[in-house]
This record gives sequence, structure tokens and C-alpha cells, in this order.
Amino acid sequence: MSLAALAKAAHFSVGYLSKIENGLVPLSKSIAARCDAALRSGNELVDLVVSEHSEPRRTITPPRVDLPAPTAFFNGRDEELADILELLSDKSPDRRRIIALYGLPGSGKTELAVQVATELVKRYDAGLFLDLHGYTKPLPPVDVMNRIVRRLGVPGEAIPYDEDEQVALYRRTVRERRLLLVLDNAGDAGQVLPLLTPGRSDIIVTSRTRLAALDEAAHRLIGEISPAAARRLFIEVAGLPSQPDAATAERIDRVTALCGRLALAVRVAAARLPTLEGNADGTPLEELAGRLESFSAGIVLADGTRNVHAAISSSFDALPAETSRALLLMALHPGQDFDHRAACLLAGTTSSARLVRDLVDSALLQRQRAGRVGFHDLVGSIVAARAASDLSAEERETAIARLLEGTLHIAQHADLLITPGRFRVPAVTPGPATAFARFTNPQAAARWLDEEQHNLARIVELAADSGHPEISWKLAYALRDFFFRTKQWATWVRTHEIALASAITCGDRWAIAVTRGNLGLAYAETERFPEAQEQYEEALRLFRGLADPYGEANTLGHQAWVMHCLAKYREAGELCRAALAFYEDRGLRRNAAITLRTMALAESALGMHRLALAHLDQARVIFAEDKLLLDETMTHNCLGEVHSRIADLTAARKHFRLAQKRGVRGGSTYEQARALRGLAELALRAGRPEQAEVFGRQAERLYAGHVPVRHRAPRPRRPLDDAGAGE
Repeated sequence: MSLAALAKAAHFSVGYLSKIENGLVPLSKSIAARCDAALRSGNELVDLVVSEHSEPRRTITPPRVDLPAPTAFFNGRDEELADILELLSDKSPDRRRIIALYGLPGSGKTELAVQVATELVKRYDAGLFLDLHGYTKPLPPVDVMNRIVRRLGVPGEAIPYDEDEQVALYRRTVRERRLLLVLDNAGDAGQVLPLLTPGRSDIIVTSRTRLAALDEAAHRLIGEISPAAARRLFIEVAGLPSQPDAATAERIDRVTALCGRLALAVRVAAARLPTLEGNADGTPLEELAGRLESFSAGIVLADGTRNVHAAISSSFDALPAETSRALLLMALHPGQDFDHRAACLLAGTTSSARLVRDLVDSALLQRQRAGRVGFHDLVGSIVAARAASDLSAEERETAIARLLEGTLHIAQHADLLITPGRFRVPAVTPGPATAFARFTNPQAAARWLDEEQHNLARIVELAADSGHPEISWKLAYALRDFFFRTKQWATWVRTHEIALASAITCGDRWAIAVTRGNLGLAYAETERFPEAQEQYEEALRLFRGLADPYGEANTLGHQAWVMHCLAKYREAGELCRAALAFYEDRGLRRNAAITLRTMALAESALGMHRLALAHLDQARVIFAEDKLLLDETMTHNCLGEVHSRIADLTAARKHFRLAQKRGVRGGSTYEQARALRGLAELALRAGRPEQAEVFGRQAERLYAGHVPVRHRAPRPRRPLDDAGAGE
């Protein structure tokens, strides 16, 4: 039944049902009942609605708008603002889809882009802001694409590993929406061109240079603001009377001229004014002008970049000694932003609130988002250079050591809270949690890992490069479960390759073995099976040499899954039985149940369906008794698939429905989609293609949302989706 026919039979408009199908309007119980009646499908849609509303969701829908808040201090850009709004107007004969703003750093390009986007965003399906970091650590276009599709609600498990497929997913996702994208700090056109796609979306790009290769863009130079606008901006930021007397106005104009009338430089100077009391020669304004004049050789040059350097340098010099030292130490952080924990670790203090507030007020630090701060690219480069010259080597090394040790401790406790059942030897078991490592619940720990993920990967590398190899491999070990659950395959591989080299440097055979095993799992998940096998074989040799039966059994279980993926089902079964014997002998119920599930998949592939069902049911009971919801959900899906193979469609439908309900409750979009895909296949076999299409589309929205389910080659079912079963 087509959507039009269903709309007619259920007495709804095609447009309304289309909105439900695309997730724009929720499916109510009454509408589901009328659609069930039209489709003659019993109460299957009603059951799904009931489960969806009765089971609490733990999935997070990204915000549709994540633009930074526009500043209240916005002066001197009325003409540019009106010009850009006109260019983006659907009524304009000069309508453009791409606006490229370029100019000196600190000229106000980003703020202008945010002001425009804030005024227009209601016209769009979403408004997204992304810093491309083109002048520090440029984000590759594929990384930007993945961030965009994630913010638009595509779950991590729906993003393919192959880069070409990631690009295709981005194009499909963006083409069907009307987006407003603000791409800030583009280093060159190469960062932007791959992000352009046909459709109804508009893009505002900022860069320090004119991106001539964007030949379809409207290019606008953003230069200095007018003297009158610079005066107004200074007055507002400094909190001075709006109508100064002639002498005060003259002093303000002198200061803003020394700042080159670049918005950032004016703001920095104005922010410093309240900290000055005046000197023997005059007022605080005169003192401020005197400070700026001491750097006049840089400010008066035509090269505006040096103007901003001078303004920032004068602001830095005006800081109290304690605050300036803290800023230098924070500049040692390898990431693009950081939270209060990292600020405290680097500064060597138990509270960074006052320091951060003062630095944000001085404009030398920026609030990036809730609870996080970072450096503007230019400020960061200046302060980093000062840190290299002003701090001793011992001070730098001590601060980095505090950051590395503290981050490892926090990450270990986050992992411990999220996966308390994961096997840990004493070497990777953290001591009592410090104040920085205490989280209110597992969800808070998961949020910290998610917010810090890019920094954590860099810290693994920093530890290896700065003479702390033990921290490098231990931090990678603590992050393994996070990478698995969030499908961060590339980062998992990169961090564990670094960690393996670090473990080898340490000469710790157990560390080498466990890191090889975890790296092998990352290779297996990305279908690099020969490399996975190489790591597993070496890990197995080391575990046997160490007389570590747990490590040996765990590696055998991983090898079994590789054999299954390679269609070597008998070999997979033999390896599972060897691992299972150890787990059952030691009473390791969870590991045993996971191994039973893997073994059942191999048995079913060999046609031993009844034996497979018995093993799956045995595993399901253990998972249910131990309240392992994700594993139980996966096992119901496995049971549904095996029952489907032997044509027991009633039992298959029951297990798929149970898996779908538990997937909602547990927040696993992958397992929900897997269950819906199974229900779609059953509907096809029962001669209900319209219902199959409904289930299929729901499943595909949870995957990637574009390829019909029945035309997609099935992905192997992972027996280790609860990565805590491994080392």
C-alpha cells in the first residue's frame, strides 16, 4: 500500500503521514490504531507506540540550533549586517547561498556571522556553528561532515567507517534539509569545498584570507570599525557613561586608535580599564593609552595582525602574577578547549573558578560552551609562545605531568562507573577517587567522556611524546569501552597504536598483550581481519607466556568472532568452546554468556539451529538475571533471527518485539533498528509489504535513514557489543 493509499484509507492527509514517517510529528496511539486497521496488521503499530511512550529513553537528540550567543556589544557593522541579510534573502535578485567573510584576526568576522545567523535561523531546519580551527589544528572535511550529521541526529553507529561512505551520508543528510551553517576559522578553501552540496542550505564562512576558490560565494572584507563605532564599543565594554565629556572622548579615541580599531583589540583594552587605578600622570584611560603606546611599533604598522598581537600582549602584561602564570600553564593543554578539571590540574590548584572568570573577563580565554573554555587561535599562539619563554622546563614538565596523571585518574573512574563489571587487574584499577574524579552517576561520567573525547586522544599522544608511556597505554585502556560504544573506530585505532608503542617502551608484557588484544578488536570491527589476527596471535602468545588464563580465554573469544566473520564457523565454535570452559570453571557468568551467544551464531550458520537456540536461551537467562540490558537485547535479536531462519515466525516476531522494547529502554539505537529490520523481513514473508516498508523506514532512520532495509547486505552481528566483556 502506497503512502497515498494509506492516507486515504486512514482518513489522513498524505502530508501529515509524511511528517510522521520522517519523525517531524510523533505517532500517537489513535493514529497508529487507524493505520493498523487500514493495513490489517493487528496492533503492531499500536504496540510500538505504547512501548515507545512507556519505556524511558536514554538517547539524546542533539539541539537543532547550537549557535553561540551573540554579544550585546556589537557596533559598527550595520551596513555589513544589512548587506549580508539582503544577500541571503529569498526575495533578493542577488541571492547567494555562500557568504565568505575575510579579514584580519580580531576584526569581528565571527561575531558578524553569528549576528546574521541569529537573525535568520528561524527560517531554517537547523542552525549549526563549527570552528574549523584552520590556523591551529585544521579539522579535515570528513571530520566536519561527521560532526554535522551527528548534530542532526544521526547516531554514531549509523556513520560508516569508510570515508567515501561518510561523504555520501553527509550529502544525503544535508540535501534533504534546509540548514544554516556557520563555518568559522577556515584555513583555506580546501576545508570548505567538500562541505558544499546541492540543496537549500546556506553557508557563512569566516577566514583570515580571501577564499578565492569559492567562486560562487559573495566575498566581503571585514576591516576595522569606524572611530565612532570603536568609541561606542569601548564605552560599552568598559562600562563607562554613554555620553563622555570631550576630554574623555578624546582619550578613548586615542586608545582605540592605538588598538587599530580592530574589534578584538578594542574589547581587550576596554576589559583592562576597570583593573587600572590611574597613575601619577593622570586617569586610568591615560594609563591604558600609555601601556598601549609602549608597543606602538607593532600597533601602528599596516599589518593589522601585529596590532592585535600588541593589544593582547598588553592585556597579558596587565594580569596579576598568579593569573598570568595560570594562563601560561593552561596554554600547555593540547586540546582546543578544556574544562575546569584540566584548568585546575595545569594551574596546580583545587579551584579554577576565579582564575577562569578573570581570564574570560580579560578576553584572553573564551567560554566555548557550558563549562568549557579555550583560547582564540591568535591569543593561544601568543600565550603559548610566552609559555615557552617565560616558564622553566621544570615548570612545564611538572604541569604536564599533573595533567596526564589527573586525566588518567578521572578517565579510569569514569570507565569504572560506566562498566563496573569490566575485568581489571590491579595495574589498571584506580585508587580512591579524588574530587575531580567523582561523578554523580554513570550518565555524568559518560557526558564527560563525550565532551573530552578529542582531548583524551591528544593526551594519549602527549603522554607518549613527553616521556610518560605508562600513562599513554593505561589511558587508552580506560578509553576502550567508550570508543567501542560510540563507534569511534578511527580514534580507537590511532590511540591504541600509540598505546602499543608505549607499552613496548615500558617493557610491560601484560600491557603489550592487553593493548594488542584491544587493538585487534578495533581492527576486527573495521574489517581489517588479517591485522586483527596478527594482534590476537601475538597477544595469545604473551598471555600464555605470562600464565594468564583470563587473557588467553578472552583472546580466544575475540579470535572466534574473526573466524565467524570470515565464515569459518567450525573454527569459531572450537575457539568458543575453549574460552567457555575457562569462564564456566571460574564462574564468570557474563563472559560465559557472551561466549555462548557467539558460539550460537556459529552453530546457526552451520545449520544447527536447535542447538543454537538452546545456547542463546541459556545466555538470555544469565543476562536477564544479571540485569545486563544491552546484552539481553542483543540476545533477543539473535533469537529472533534464528527462529526466522527455521520459519518459526511467531517466535521470531516475539523476540524482535522484545528486542525493540528493550532497545528503547536501554538507549541502543543499533539494536532497535536491528529488531525493526527483523520485523520488516517477517512482514514481507507474511505478505504485508506496506507494513514492511513502515518498519524498514523506521529502521533506516535509526541506521543512516536512506537505503531500504531489504536491499542492504546484513552486517554481521557483533557478539561483544558490551565491550566490558573484554580486557
